Amino acid sequence: MDEMTYCQSCGMPLTKGTHGTEHDGSQNSEYCLYCYKHGAFVDDCTMEDMIAISLQHMKESGILEEQGKTEEETLEFMNSFFPDLKRWKKSS
Repeated sequence: MDEMTYCQSCGMPLTKGTHGTEHDGSQNSEYCLYCYKHGAFVDDCTMEDMIAISLQHMKESGILEEQGKTEEETLEFMNSFFPDLKRWKKSS
């Protein structure tokens, strides 16, 4: 079984048809189509902004209910998960 890969900006699972694109239209392997198009990030935002956007999307789409998670549990997870994503990782 293949290991799940996640968008390195918003944490969304990357599945067939959800990858972002490069300038030449080729598929990007690290970012989703909502975060990365034509070789650039769609939004200029902070990690905190992205967490808020992602949490709102998860609430509106029913993902929290599907997972049986509260908003607080999800926010706690995101605050620990997002700093490890490539876009937000601090260079040492």
